[in-house]
Amino acid sequence: MNLKVKAVAIVAGIFAITIVGQGAIALAAEVYGAQAVLNTFIGGILVFLVYQMYTMILASLERDKEIDKLSNKE
Repeated sequence: MNLKVKAVAIVAGIFAITIVGQGAIALAAEVYGAQAVLNTFIGGILVFLVYQMYTMILASLERDKEIDKLSNKE
């Protein structure tokens, strides 16, 4: 597949996901109320950020351990 065609397909997919997501959020806001949807969204963002922080700390610790392991081999 040509790279330009592949890039267009990826961009089209992102736009389609965005449109479907917006529709799902609008529907959820009608069914559950805007405040409940907003609270859920904020909670999801906070969970995501905590997970990212954990991932960064774990990667840092693993890197430090690997550096120590390589330093001791000398």
